[in-house]
Amino acid sequence: MRPLRYNVHVLKEEKEGVEPSAEVSNVTKTGKRILALVLVVLLIVLGAIIGRRLWQQRQRQAAQDRAETLYSAGEFQAAREIFAALGEEQRVQDCDGELRRLEREQRYQAAEELLQSGDFLGAKEAFLALGDFGDAAGRALECDFRRAESYSASDRQAEAISLLETLGDYPGARELITRCRDALYDRALEATYACRMDEAIRRWNELGDYRDSESLKKRCMDRIVAMAEGSDEPVRYSEYAGYDLGKGILYYHRLGLIYVPKDAGSETTCMIFYPGGYDEALANNYLTEYVYAPDPPNAIMLLCYANGFGHVADKVEDSWRALEQAALENNVFLHDLVLCGASMGAYTACQGAAILYENYGVRTKMVMTFDAGMHWEVESHVMTPTQCDSTAKAGTRFMLLEFGGVGMNKRAIELMVVHGNDVTVVECAGGGHYGIITDAMEYGMIDWALGRGARPENSNYTYYPLDKNSTYPYGV
Repeated sequence: MRPLRYNVHVLKEEKEGVEPSAEVSNVTKTGKRILALVLVVLLIVLGAIIGRRLWQQRQRQAAQDRAETLYSAGEFQAAREIFAALGEEQRVQDCDGELRRLEREQRYQAAEELLQSGDFLGAKEAFLALGDFGDAAGRALECDFRRAESYSASDRQAEAISLLETLGDYPGARELITRCRDALYDRALEATYACRMDEAIRRWNELGDYRDSESLKKRCMDRIVAMAEGSDEPVRYSEYAGYDLGKGILYYHRLGLIYVPKDAGSETTCMIFYPGGYDEALANNYLTEYVYAPDPPNAIMLLCYANGFGHVADKVEDSWRALEQAALENNVFLHDLVLCGASMGAYTACQGAAILYENYGVRTKMVMTFDAGMHWEVESHVMTPTQCDSTAKAGTRFMLLEFGGVGMNKRAIELMVVHGNDVTVVECAGGGHYGIITDAMEYGMIDWALGRGARPENSNYTYYPLDKNSTYPYGV
């Protein structure tokens, strides 16, 4: 306690204004030295602490920089470990996000490889598993679309259509559905024309209601029934029932003459010709020369004795059944029907196209009339507006062969045009009533109608297609 006493003494001396002794002065100096030493030590310790902290900060910054460099280089796992050690939770989360992204990208690429290899189902599942990553959802739809394309290319159109209908407005889906339906339609039609009725009905069922598929399916089913039941009025008893014309046989029927090619098949077309006259029996000798020709058309043809002017609907039904029976007995399915009518027979031919479409779904390819002339004005026998609508819907084409002066000036023809029918007046140079018919045979007009050869282009014929704005024959 001695130093304390000296200190008190010194303080007392100083308080009393007495000069400190030498002993006291030495003590004071020693205290100052000790104090200075303490301060130095404190400064050293403080400097060490500050230095350490600065070193730690530099080390942390170096680690931070290293982690950021790794992150920028895509080394997210290594960067994550450093960020975790540094306690940088946000950057750790950033690394986790990038790692998830990389993992998804790898899975996305694997899905892409499955798609390119043709594993459409596997690719779809892989894309769907990616959830909302990028365009994965859209790529899953692409997998279904590509699978539908593969079905379409391998005669699996029905499956393709079912799949495509789930894709809604996916680009190209609707167009591919139409192509698939058209392909199914063509295959069903090919089977129908080849009289493979079981296959045809199966394909029509696969297609469903498209274009005239339902009516064609019904005709196939009716044909199967007819084949099973037979007919009370067979056409072809044997080859000796008619005249052998070389390439075909000309048979007698109560309605007229029926010509059947010997090599009739899926390419065989058909025609019914209604003559003029007031339902009187007219032998069509002027038409028989057509089938006696060295190279007659590949068509089953009924050349009626009468036009049925007084009972048009019954005449059409009767003649169609006769033609169907001839086709049935020769294993032919009637298609590409052409109806011809001379003079008053034009009424039966025109109405026949509407009646057959309305009652049987049969589309008449073309109606060709010869010199109907003034008969276009018999309003009780011309086509009704409803019938005009039916032939327009069926896509029937009308070729009206006249000597001139017949066109939009006839209400019946104007009505056909106004209701959307494809009507062409063919102005003939001359030859008389029978000449129009024989010229049609000689110049290839009937051949063209039956699908053989091009439309005749010569000085005998001038064609005037009609539309709502046409003025023919008043002006061209």
